[in-house]
Amino acid sequence: MIRIRHFLLVLVALLVSWTSWAQATFTADAPALTALGQPFRVEFVVDAEPDEGTFKAPSFGNFDVLAGPSVSTGQSVQFINGKQSSSFTRTYTYVLMPTSAGTFTIGVASIAVGGKTLQTQSLLIEVVAEKGSSGSNNGGTSSNPENSVAKDDVLLVLQVSDNDLYQGESLRATLMLYTRATIDGIDNLTMPSFDGFWSQDVSTSVTPSRETYNGRVYETYKISEWLLSPQKSGKLVIPEAVMTVGIQVVVEDDRYDIMFGSQRVYRISREIKSSPVTINVKEFPEGAPASFEGAVGNFSLSSTMPEVEIDANSADQIEITISGAGNFKFISAPHIAFPESFEVYDTKVSDNYKLASAGTSGSITYTYPFVARSAGTFTIPSAEFTYFDPLTTSYKILKTEPCTIVVNDDGSVDVASPMSGGYSNYGGTMRQLDHDIRHIYTKKLPHKAVPAFILTPLYWLAVVLIVSLFIVSFVVLRKRIRESNNTVARRMRHADKVAVQRLRMAERYMKAEDRHAFYEEMLRAMWGYIGDKFNIPVSGLTKEKIREELYRRNVDETTVEQFCEIISRSEEAQYAPAATIEMNEVYVEAVEVISKIESAVKR
Repeated sequence: MIRIRHFLLVLVALLVSWTSWAQATFTADAPALTALGQPFRVEFVVDAEPDEGTFKAPSFGNFDVLAGPSVSTGQSVQFINGKQSSSFTRTYTYVLMPTSAGTFTIGVASIAVGGKTLQTQSLLIEVVAEKGSSGSNNGGTSSNPENSVAKDDVLLVLQVSDNDLYQGESLRATLMLYTRATIDGIDNLTMPSFDGFWSQDVSTSVTPSRETYNGRVYETYKISEWLLSPQKSGKLVIPEAVMTVGIQVVVEDDRYDIMFGSQRVYRISREIKSSPVTINVKEFPEGAPASFEGAVGNFSLSSTMPEVEIDANSADQIEITISGAGNFKFISAPHIAFPESFEVYDTKVSDNYKLASAGTSGSITYTYPFVARSAGTFTIPSAEFTYFDPLTTSYKILKTEPCTIVVNDDGSVDVASPMSGGYSNYGGTMRQLDHDIRHIYTKKLPHKAVPAFILTPLYWLAVVLIVSLFIVSFVVLRKRIRESNNTVARRMRHADKVAVQRLRMAERYMKAEDRHAFYEEMLRAMWGYIGDKFNIPVSGLTKEKIREELYRRNVDETTVEQFCEIISRSEEAQYAPAATIEMNEVYVEAVEVISKIESAVKR
């Protein structure tokens, strides 16, 4: 019995040891970039209890070992849903100093867990010989903490992916913090304004990294990132961003402690600014096709055509999908010239594109529902979509295939016949009443006995089927009602896109120097945007109502007043005897303010 227990204990111990070894990992970590003369740490971490005395450090070659190994152990126990879980780590830390510039490799370290040997991966480290600095003394002996951080130890930099591009083309702007000091928080931050650009925020990660900038090695943090699209040509300037940061400095001060000397820790504040960035925006080349409406990028087009033969008064649809990468916000639905006898309904838009730091890519689908009201053979001509390709600096025209539809006469209402009450459900078929309703039989009907069929199981099965059909129909009807309610949400979601299309129309009027039509379309864009965005009838909108809605959604006062000012200026200029207000100025400001509201409402 004792032997069996001993055997079982040994078996359990072996199983535990094997499990620990099977799940254990051994990793190495160090910065991939460092400066000559700058010490750095290398850590070797094992996540299971190792066999004592089995750790073997690699050869550090081109690095002097200033300290190490320093060994630390961490353990924790957790109870989640009544289940116990534990973790274990042991870390071996070295402080190294590079002896020369270049790219060097730190080899593999090894350790044993449960009798099995584990190894780390090798580490590749680039050592940079830095250029001279303005005299950083962080951690030095200066009695003034302000002098412990050099001017170029903390920098705010606005980086752009391209500063020479076409109108409507996208560029990426990234606000970066470069630091060689210990940052102790951000006290204040003022983002740059993007006058003349349509801007969209891109989600960012604040994970720090190391980079070489102006010949020096910095810790870097991505503060914010935007995707910008210039809305006019010429020189556009992105102004400075301003940030106040807290910096932790350590100053040697012998007077602080006579016996031992001491290091005193201070926190200082410093305001840093990014440099303005100039973007050169080129005009589109001459010779743009009539169907070009400002789409820039690289796109493809596909379409789904209706059946070649349908019945009169039956519904069908055409789908056009534009795929690729570019400024999807400025793409308009291609125009389809339907026959006059076709009843055409509102175009449905389905977006499936994603915004990322590399740009916007994906697809957008336009659905054109229609009802053929009369019999005959009809041809729907090609729909045309034109975009500008900045890589080839040329316009590209994409077309759908023309389609011919045969509409059969099924005895339905002729197109010329008046129809009362309108037609909302394009999915159904409408017929004249005198074709569907028979004359009422007025004679007395003979009495009939209850058929024996009612008493059969087949009858009750039919009843169950009818009731089930009723329930299914009810469920389908509710679904359609919910989809109808989603129209409001869709309207709110696409408010900025509708506004962009109206602004594009206003831009065409501006180029044609049609002042009255321009300001009329500008007013439609501004009033319509607020009405769509917040589901408010335009008839119920006033400037005070606009202020109330925007303030309630934390839009800053400057943006709100700028929006209302554009409306006032457009109303004044629409019927003004002279062109006292530049149309281009109003157009650019409108694009800017709608972009600001979109960013503010989404936060």
